[in-house]
Amino acid sequence: MIRQEVQEEAELIVHEGGEIPEVAFWNAWFYLTEKPPQGLGLVLEKEEELVLRQAVIRRYLLIIQRDLTPEYIGKSFYRGPVRARVNWQRLCKFLKKHALSPDGYREKIRGLVRDFLARLSPDHPLREPALHLEKDLEGEV
Repeated sequence: MIRQEVQEEAELIVHEGGEIPEVAFWNAWFYLTEKPPQGLGLVLEKEEELVLRQAVIRRYLLIIQRDLTPEYIGKSFYRGPVRARVNWQRLCKFLKKHALSPDGYREKIRGLVRDFLARLSPDHPLREPALHLEKDLEGEV
């Protein structure tokens, strides 16, 4: 059973985790596990640790999806395929560090890239960086 405090921290990671979700992960971790008055002093169960890790993954996927959405081009929050590539690499490092496989996520991102490319004109300047990301997705992490 996942305690409410852990679930709330996971939701914060997903929805307010910023551009580097690991920072939010460690903030949540220390808040949950640090002894009072700095934290709650919880001993996290394996399932609860996994919920926090999955929140980081979900946050990365949302960020990457944002940056591979053509409708967002020109908006202040849009970072583009170059940043999506950086976040894919960060996600892969996070997965490796926690002994998780990138394969299912690789397929999801590959689909986002293909959709992104299909919706851009052949001469659009963002095609080249998106193609670099697509090439990264073919390689080993």
